[in-house]
Amino acid sequence: MKIVVIGAGNIGSLLGALLSESGQDVTLVELRRDIVDAIQKEGVRIDTSSGKTIQAAVKITDTVETVGVADLVVLAVKANATRDAIAGCKGIIDERAWVLSVQNGAGNVETIVEVLGDSSHVVGGVFFCVVTPVRLNQLSWVVGTGGLEIGPVDGVVSAEVNEIADVFRGAGLDVAVSTNVQEVIWSKLLQNVPLALGTAMRLTNDEYVAYPHAKEIVIKMAEECLAVTRAAGIVLDRTKDPIRQLLDTIQKFHDSGTKPKCSMLQDLERGRRTEIDAINGSIVREGRRLGVPTPVNEVMVALVKIQEEKNCA
Repeated sequence: MKIVVIGAGNIGSLLGALLSESGQDVTLVELRRDIVDAIQKEGVRIDTSSGKTIQAAVKITDTVETVGVADLVVLAVKANATRDAIAGCKGIIDERAWVLSVQNGAGNVETIVEVLGDSSHVVGGVFFCVVTPVRLNQLSWVVGTGGLEIGPVDGVVSAEVNEIADVFRGAGLDVAVSTNVQEVIWSKLLQNVPLALGTAMRLTNDEYVAYPHAKEIVIKMAEECLAVTRAAGIVLDRTKDPIRQLLDTIQKFHDSGTKPKCSMLQDLERGRRTEIDAINGSIVREGRRLGVPTPVNEVMVALVKIQEEKNCA
């Protein structure tokens, strides 16, 4: 399958390397010239928690027009770049091509559909992984994290959607397919609510349960998110209490002794804008639309934006 991955950050580079190593025809598209130069020269290196190193030669370019029509376009850019990224890809997307978003937050698939004018070949997805940058073309990846959940926007799990899932399974990832893409997206969004706290207070992922007041804030943010999804008719708690699941995940970080920083905090420390509007900001916007109060998320969004104003001016 001819796959074009838009964005060579942590997720894009990881997926591009794994897919390329599995035998797929993969090209990364990245605007930052320093990343392009590093990957062209040395490929992508992934140091895994098991001690194994993956060194993948991956094609990369900063000019999407040179790639040609794709079978699958994977959007791995930050949420605030979605509109420009998909608009720039229209030349490589024909009536047979599929688009998969593996981005954080809500609203990305809606933007993709709006730009393309068609939802029939758009798939939303979430990628659960712990990956941190070491250098421009080198990542540290916790093996065992790398679960992908996807759902077609029109709810139809076609043979093509299952083929996309099999491609990622062939790259060594666990993949689940859903008929309810909003359930997939908001389940991940709820798991991401602590990112705002970690960014505002400069906490590592293990510290959300280390301090009682931090844990209390995480629970309140998650409860607001759950209230919004229920008001929207999106059911997240079919098999397990999602808030309990969130706390269990954080506890695992705490017990492991590792101290990873969330992607939002990493962005802030690099002087970049964060995805706060697509994550906690989505909870606030939907809450206002549906008449559901979200005061804790509102405050956390404001605190992160203060940090952005301070560090990203």
